[in-house]
Amino acid sequence: MYDPLNQKPDGGDNGNYYTNGAGRQADDTVWNGDCYHYSNPSSGGESSGDKYIPASATDVSAAPSKPRKKHTFRKILAGVLTCLIISAGSIAGFTALVNNGTIKLNSGGSSTTPAFTITKNSESSASTSATATATGELTKQQVAKKIVPGVVCIQNFQTSSSNGYSTFGFGTDGNQSGDSDSDSSSSVSPSSEGSGIIASSDGYIITNAHVVSGASSLKVILSTGATYKATLIGSDSVTDLALIKIDATGLTAAEFGDSSSLQVADTVMAVGNPGGVELNSTVTVGYISALNRSITNSETGYTMKCIQTDAAINPGNSGGALVNMKGQVVGINSSKIAATGYEGLGFAIPINTVQPIISQLKQYGYVKDRAVLGITGGYIDKYDSQFYSMPTGFYINSITSSKVSKAGIQKGDVITKIDDTSVTSSNSLSSYIATKKPGETVKLSVTRPSSGQTFTASVELSQATGK
Repeated sequence: MYDPLNQKPDGGDNGNYYTNGAGRQADDTVWNGDCYHYSNPSSGGESSGDKYIPASATDVSAAPSKPRKKHTFRKILAGVLTCLIISAGSIAGFTALVNNGTIKLNSGGSSTTPAFTITKNSESSASTSATATATGELTKQQVAKKIVPGVVCIQNFQTSSSNGYSTFGFGTDGNQSGDSDSDSSSSVSPSSEGSGIIASSDGYIITNAHVVSGASSLKVILSTGATYKATLIGSDSVTDLALIKIDATGLTAAEFGDSSSLQVADTVMAVGNPGGVELNSTVTVGYISALNRSITNSETGYTMKCIQTDAAINPGNSGGALVNMKGQVVGINSSKIAATGYEGLGFAIPINTVQPIISQLKQYGYVKDRAVLGITGGYIDKYDSQFYSMPTGFYINSITSSKVSKAGIQKGDVITKIDDTSVTSSNSLSSYIATKKPGETVKLSVTRPSSGQTFTASVELSQATGK
């Protein structure tokens, strides 16, 4: 029982039994609207007939409002609970909108839209039975039927000239090939062939950068034999990945799987065009021999973690698909060890590595924060050095960055050192620059063969544009 006189329980057996300060029972007290009425009031307050006004009450009109605090508290509690319920419902609804893709959040990192979707395999193995149907795995025949329409042949056409080429891209007079002879003839002919993977039904195709390198034009041949002219969207020589596009719709796009879920000894299938279009849609089967193999690109010096497989990979397979037994592409076939005495050593770029690179190529045409020096040319080894009476190093065949020209460097110069690193191979420059960002400055040691002059020049690195 609530005591309006703020009296405390007397500690008796009845917890609802109270007394006032004179020992009078609270049950003898009655509220008459403006005062308490006692049958025998005592001292401690003013008495007027049968009315007793407590001495502690300075505003008796406020006394009856005290019991209402109980109801006020309930109202406040109800309001708070209502707000909490509404907030919880709003959060749950917002979360559902995010999860189903209606609302997209900026993670604060790269805002690049994925060029393709990677299907994650089920993480629950306890609920999965041992049957092929339950695990989602297909027969080899079913895998081949699923993936073959998503793999194409790519033909690289280049302009060939009757002029002689040296091993590092300039004629005997030190000029770029073709510059000094206006009577030279040229023609466009197939230079190489490779493979590609259809990433979307509207014609985007993933391949290796070396498959499309130097192309004057590109031609795509589908597994059905239909042919299309292709446009280069972007290429990244550092990772050896490229994206091209054909003007087509309704294509059968490949499905992509999670390469991080692969395990050693998993069965995989390689699909491509070894030797070119004559052997198009060739399928070979093997195993995952190893994961996270560090493979260094012989041209760029860039090292990547690759999938090693013994599924047969041959020239023409580059850019083709490495597929799991669910028919999902888990890697881009890119290279093999072809040395005498080695067999069954093929390598593929994991699809989880491929996705962000291809996504940037699709959105920007290049990979952001990829630095370049802004020159083209080739390496002069000790044999060329003796023949042309030049120092060993990187011969500059052309300059594509104004920052290089402003530093006083010219076509025909030879770079012998970058910062404290000597240029001792064809990838010395590219591998060193791969560790830098656009805007950083490098110091080059340069020799000018025409005059014998040597000097140093500081050059600001540019953003690679894939051109």
